Amino acid sequence: MDVKFMKRALELAEKGSGHVSPNPLVGAVIVKDGKVIGEGYHMVYGGNHAEVNAFENASEDVSGATMYVNLEPCSHYGKTPPCAKAIVEKNIKKVVIGMEDPNPLVSGKGIKHLRDNGVEVVLGVMETEAKALNEEFINYISKNI
Repeated sequence: MDVKFMKRALELAEKGSGHVSPNPLVGAVIVKDGKVIGEGYHMVYGGNHAEVNAFENASEDVSGATMYVNLEPCSHYGKTPPCAKAIVEKNIKKVVIGMEDPNPLVSGKGIKHLRDNGVEVVLGVMETEAKALNEEFINYISKNI
């Protein structure tokens, strides 16, 4: 089941290609009782992140749901507030993540924030595909930070 929903998150993420650089391509899928109730992706640089767009597109209350996201949710204030904080506030019970964010501002901190606040985290689902999708972002981060 995790692979099915992560595959959809990756498909959504790809829609941001050419619009979000130097930020990563990120897609998010919210699943409750086995059905998708919200989807989103990072559409444009400086705009809402995938997780926030998924919340805004949700067809019902997301409390208790599982979120699938191809990249670790951000944990810092940049152009937008931290997604990890929003996930906790929305009472998401579990987050399935494709890969850890290589950006030192985030790396592991989003996951820690989620876990510290009682959210179950599964890391590494379709990690190879997640890294391939964001190869440009990974290279940018490793060379510029």
